Amino acid sequence: MNIKKNLSHFLLLLLLGSVSILSFQIYKLETKNRVFKSDLTELYDIKYGMFNVDIWKEKIAIIIGSKVEELEITEENREANRIKIIRLLENIISDFESNYKERNRKNASFGISLKNIGADVFDIFKSIKTDIPNITDEILDFLEEEENREQIKNYILSNLENYRNETFQKVDYTEYRRILSSYSALSAANGKEIILGKKLALEDKIIFRGYIMSALFIVIFFFLLFLKNKSKTDILLFSIIAIVFLIMGISLPMIDIDARIKLMEFRLLGENISFSDQVLYFKSKSILEVANTMLYQNEIKIFLVGLLVLLFSVLFPVFKMISTILLVFKNTLKNNLIINFMVFKSGKWSMADVMVVAIFMSYIGFTGIISNQLSQLEDISSSLRILTSNESDLQNGFFFFGGFVILGIGISQIISSKLKITTQKPRI
Repeated sequence: MNIKKNLSHFLLLLLLGSVSILSFQIYKLETKNRVFKSDLTELYDIKYGMFNVDIWKEKIAIIIGSKVEELEITEENREANRIKIIRLLENIISDFESNYKERNRKNASFGISLKNIGADVFDIFKSIKTDIPNITDEILDFLEEEENREQIKNYILSNLENYRNETFQKVDYTEYRRILSSYSALSAANGKEIILGKKLALEDKIIFRGYIMSALFIVIFFFLLFLKNKSKTDILLFSIIAIVFLIMGISLPMIDIDARIKLMEFRLLGENISFSDQVLYFKSKSILEVANTMLYQNEIKIFLVGLLVLLFSVLFPVFKMISTILLVFKNTLKNNLIINFMVFKSGKWSMADVMVVAIFMSYIGFTGIISNQLSQLEDISSSLRILTSNESDLQNGFFFFGGFVILGIGISQIISSKLKITTQKPRI
């Protein structure tokens, strides 16, 4: 019997050591990965893309430069451009004449406009139209000079720059530059490539350790269910393993909420403009981080919610596991009001299992809402091509916390059964 007990103790100690070491490794890797994820998300943030006036200025400047270059006049295209300019000037002058006479008629006394009569008598607009070919040749001669085309481009870009400075606030690039500098990136594209490579390599390590942890959990749960005559030491080891899962569950993020525009394309002045991987919203926080954020808010309602999250999802489970361990080694503590409450009555108050279900349902709800809202963006305009992406996902914190809940329920059942046997009165 002692050999079996010693063997079970050894195996549980081995499992505890493996879980502890593996948890520490996963925590370190996840901490590094969160930095990569945060930095990469920052570089893809929409404020540096679609909502960045500097990017729009660059893209429009390229289009303007391209269009001005198309104004280059050669012997081959001179006549074709001459016809286009003549038609353009004729339309402009005709529109101006119509608007001019209509405005004068509205302002005329008794329906008679002296300005319109004078324009008709002196054939002002007809004279201008007659001179259109000469004006056209002068325009073509002007555009033949590369220096003149360059001046036109510079004039437009200068006005674009002035409009930007007078209309929009400048984007703060402090964090953006810090990230690129920390990875020695030569450009944003280079920075994204470097960070993504590091992130994928790290995630492969996390996934590999996650598979090992899953296998260990199955073995632990198998022992919990089928190991007979569990001793106090066995229960202690099971409880410590459960606490390790709890610590990981509250320290690591449970959900990543990630909504982004995967691709947006449209045409401006005949040229294609596109944006890709524009992050609209991203959040990734653990239970402890959420509680900490709420507790430091000035609003009393948010503070109370943070306090409840900390109390029911962190403190109650921890105190319950500690009380359980104490009770296992000293049965007389069952008469202690605090220990009695924490072990036998706090189950309906800790709500750890409810927390897991709530987080899972929140994940389903968030992904549904985000996917629905993003899909509506895709129907904005037929001339605007938008592809949205909801990359929200459950994280390791959720699975560790879920593992703690399962182990906690199993340990509670074992202790209840064990105390029932030890406290049962002998029959006479």
